[in-house]
Amino acid sequence: MQKSTIVVIGAGVAAAMLMVVIALAQSNPPMMQENESLSQSTMISQSQTSKIKIIASFYPLYEFSKNIAGDKADVFTFVPVGIEPHDWEPSTGDLITLKESDVFVYNGGGMEPFVEKLIDSGEYPNILFVETTHGIDLIKTDDEHEEHAEEERAEEAHTEEMNEGEMDDDHEFLYDPHIWLDPILAKEQVMAIKNALIKVDTDNAQYYEDNANTYSAKLDALDSKIKTELSNCNKNTIVPFHNAFTYFGARYGIEIHALSGMAPESEATAHELKELIDFVKENEIKVIFAEDLVDPKLANVLADEAGAQVLLLSPLEGITQEEQANGMSYLEKMEENLKNIKVALECQ
Repeated sequence: MQKSTIVVIGAGVAAAMLMVVIALAQSNPPMMQENESLSQSTMISQSQTSKIKIIASFYPLYEFSKNIAGDKADVFTFVPVGIEPHDWEPSTGDLITLKESDVFVYNGGGMEPFVEKLIDSGEYPNILFVETTHGIDLIKTDDEHEEHAEEERAEEAHTEEMNEGEMDDDHEFLYDPHIWLDPILAKEQVMAIKNALIKVDTDNAQYYEDNANTYSAKLDALDSKIKTELSNCNKNTIVPFHNAFTYFGARYGIEIHALSGMAPESEATAHELKELIDFVKENEIKVIFAEDLVDPKLANVLADEAGAQVLLLSPLEGITQEEQANGMSYLEKMEENLKNIKVALECQ
């Protein structure tokens, strides 16, 4: 495996324009064949059935759980459709509904900080909590960079517009949690979910085993396709909106230079914004990536300044309402990403 270089930097424009752009970029985001493309359920009142009930914390884990569970379980998501999950917290109603479930599937690695509180509360003794990153060698975040960037943000931000929680968001990420963007690591998450379902529903053990193996084969095929289609490219660097592609880059030998940190809400300083424009120009980067659940204004302005185009690169942390209605799957989203990455890397 070719190791990639992960650097989080930024760039910008004139000081007055920068402050406007930063403010705009931090605004609220705009509101399957065989199991793979089944429509996503949301956390609403659940009917009483004999099936086991599974709650997955956010989109990719819902997808994996649904494909393994098939018609033997009811699967729901904690984070609502169209919501970016990094700073999301469950409501009182969500917590009440959680008590009616048998399994809670979550990512771990700091992605869902509220989960430790749920487990420690002792109020959910009958629920099996499944941390799908358990046993996976997670990549440590660049603490030194994050601390330096945070100091700059604190100096530039108006104190009254940023509370203590917002300023500390990046410090919560000791490890990069975005393993689902690597299909091979996603297979390990699938197996963790499968083992949990077998534990709570032994009568359907072989069914879950077969479904997990079928979906793992699809992830292997996705991995093979990505390797093949990225094997002959003129460039090796992409500029995603936030630093979610470390594992993907490491798997496929791509260098990652992200506009913001582990969470897309992280603010880029004026100095970082200027650095990114300089980097894009010096390295003749032709594509700056936006995200589906984050306002694209900042990416658009940066692309205009650097003479680049804007394309979508989804961290698959959630899907839009329209995609949900159309039954969009994880595999389809990954293939959309691959198509746009090929444009950015000028692949043959």
